[in-house]
Amino acid sequence: MSKPRFFLVAPDGLADDAIAAAATTAVKAGDCASILVDDKIGAATVAALQALDLAVIIRDCEPRLVHRLKADGIHVSRAAPVKSLRESFRNEMIGVYAATSRHLAMEAAESGADYVAFAQASQHSGEPLLSWWQEIFEIPAVAWDPVSPEELATLLPQKPDFIRPSDDMWLSPARAAEVVAALAARVS
Repeated sequence: MSKPRFFLVAPDGLADDAIAAAATTAVKAGDCASILVDDKIGAATVAALQALDLAVIIRDCEPRLVHRLKADGIHVSRAAPVKSLRESFRNEMIGVYAATSRHLAMEAAESGADYVAFAQASQHSGEPLLSWWQEIFEIPAVAWDPVSPEELATLLPQKPDFIRPSDDMWLSPARAAEVVAALAARVS
């Protein structure tokens, strides 16, 4: 398996210029694949993030907004609408947050989701969700809970496809570079 890439998750309400500045330094510090943003993002910022080679995914939005902003996909908090979303999103990505529900994750995969995000730190018992998922499904898994470099020793053996850097990265562009670089040094 190849090493996991970084899945950036911008906090709701963060200004477009702050998102773009932090993302710019983050992509220079590590292998960032995508960024999840809220529905307040502007079209110019979407284009700027895509110019950084990031897939821009809009969180829980009106589906037409994805097309209007020319974003790369939508992220939903439940699996139910995936099948109907797939009808209007032929080329765009659909991601589903499954939390700790194996059932929801399987439904999402069967309905056409392009990735499933798991709240790996919230699981209290049993086989780790990410390990279980990787054994059964080919659809990429996102380790949704923010990760520190120290937590990678436990997380990496579970083979996530994407990991989410600590939310501290959004404090400033310099902090974004530090957080992603620290993870990148341990992932490689």
